[in-house]
Amino acid sequence: MRKFTLALIAALIPVSAMSADFSGTWVRDSARSKPVPYPNYWLTRVTPGAGGGQNQLYVMRIQQSATDVQISDPLHNLRSYALDGKPRGSRTDTGMGNVTTTAAMVGDTMTVTTVQPYGGMPGNVTVTATDRWALSADGTELTITTVSELPATRLNNIEVFKKQ
Repeated sequence: MRKFTLALIAALIPVSAMSADFSGTWVRDSARSKPVPYPNYWLTRVTPGAGGGQNQLYVMRIQQSATDVQISDPLHNLRSYALDGKPRGSRTDTGMGNVTTTAAMVGDTMTVTTVQPYGGMPGNVTVTATDRWALSADGTELTITTVSELPATRLNNIEVFKKQ
């Protein structure tokens, strides 16, 4: 009996150790999502009047493997993150500054931290935006909680998506 119990526990460990898979097509639930504060709108996924406003259909497509995740949506270029927890450098969308992005899976949560100049120009203050991605127990709902920290303030945003 003891060998059977140990074998059963060993068989269940990989299942519980698996991380969440965010792959799929997701539509934002605008009624349950908190609007993005204006001073930080250009760093987040919702830009007023740019196809992602709170009253417009906002669709995000995600492909995830064991090592990386790719995210496409109407407001951004294709984003690709290695999920190894190592910082990666790139240029801002304006090309006038540097961005450092770190992404990692910890259990069922994906965390993406982005550090970049706030105004897009070299020498401006730095903003650190940390996205925490979590799935509901049944995998049909995705919640992205974003905390953006600037020298003078801390902004919080929550977006809720339904899987299609």
